[in-house]
Amino acid sequence: MNRDMTLPTEARRLCLNSSTHEAAARFEQQGIDADRLENLLHTPPTEREKARTELVELHDAWNRSTDMVVHVPEQRTAQPHGLLIALHGVGGTGEKVALHLQQLADTCGAILLAPTAKRPVLDSNNLDLAGIRGREFSEARWTYDPGDFPLQALAWGRKNLNIDVDRCGLVGTSMGAIAVWNITSRYWDRWSMAAPINGAPSMWEIFGPDRVVRKLLRNLTNVPLCAVHGQQDRQIPAALDKEAVDYLRSIGHPEVSFVGVAQGEHNLSTMDLQRGQPQFERIAELYRQARRPQWPSKLRHFASSGDSGRAHWLALEGITQGKIGSFKACVSDRAKIDLSVTNAARTRVFLSSRLVDPGQVLITLNDATRVVNFKPTLLDTVKTYVDAGADPALMAQMVVELDVPEIPECEDK
Repeated sequence: MNRDMTLPTEARRLCLNSSTHEAAARFEQQGIDADRLENLLHTPPTEREKARTELVELHDAWNRSTDMVVHVPEQRTAQPHGLLIALHGVGGTGEKVALHLQQLADTCGAILLAPTAKRPVLDSNNLDLAGIRGREFSEARWTYDPGDFPLQALAWGRKNLNIDVDRCGLVGTSMGAIAVWNITSRYWDRWSMAAPINGAPSMWEIFGPDRVVRKLLRNLTNVPLCAVHGQQDRQIPAALDKEAVDYLRSIGHPEVSFVGVAQGEHNLSTMDLQRGQPQFERIAELYRQARRPQWPSKLRHFASSGDSGRAHWLALEGITQGKIGSFKACVSDRAKIDLSVTNAARTRVFLSSRLVDPGQVLITLNDATRVVNFKPTLLDTVKTYVDAGADPALMAQMVVELDVPEIPECEDK
């Protein structure tokens, strides 16, 4: 059957269900070039999702499976649904946390995805959860690896649902809130907003500032965030959330807030997340107003590993062990890119006509300059879309790999 590849859903389906070469050839046959394909894949779908609540099977990068609740509210406007991913706490499940957050998703006009955590595949010291007791924590938990269920749920939503991919928020409670802080600070370019409830960036902050976490928190100045915490919480001190919010304000975060719930304890059931309550309304308002920016011309990013080395159109590779890799990036005149990179061996630049014009592009990396002939191709456009888990904001029409000339590391003031 001949399908109309000018429809966003059909273009997405062809990219995901065919080989890169087959998909590129089909698009070329229909007169769709790299620019048009990129626009198609970033166009919000017109097809509506049927209202439903169901349990599906979600797979991680190691082919393990878990249950995930999918709650689709009634679509009451012409605007397509957004996505809200919910992460439960220790001993919880996706089904349990979804019961508390369905009303929030309905109010936001968002499809709710709530996976259930599994024990990590890879060895972890768990210090962010259990403090100095570290490895004694052996429950199922969230990790910040892109192959784990939180980011795989996000990719599943983009691949399988008709959603606005620039309205994807992350909310979590307890252990899930700690994951919200850490996932959004590492992969901030995937999210439109974040709402940790009764969590903290790091349990180590009970003893003093966590230097690595504080460095990564700087990435969150790009993500609207509301931290909600019960003032009667005896498991995770509310001060940890409040201090993190104060820190973000001190470094210029334009949209960060803290809501204390006077009678709220650690359990989500005590937090009164109901319409009309300040904590509920603040999260809902933040979600409705937030939208992920597309192809920003200026970037600043910190990364503790290569897994989290990318932000929008630039990625770090070969980050020095024990160091925080970082970059500053700026596009000017649509033909010139200036990059400053520390503590990384290589970088990849993801080029698109949304960022620079085709033709000669001058790239300066740590004062070393080279000229790149930017020629958009359908092959690169399809491949990067698939590699990014069907995220059109992370696709590119050409990828340039560069070795990084060394420069002395400078501490931010």
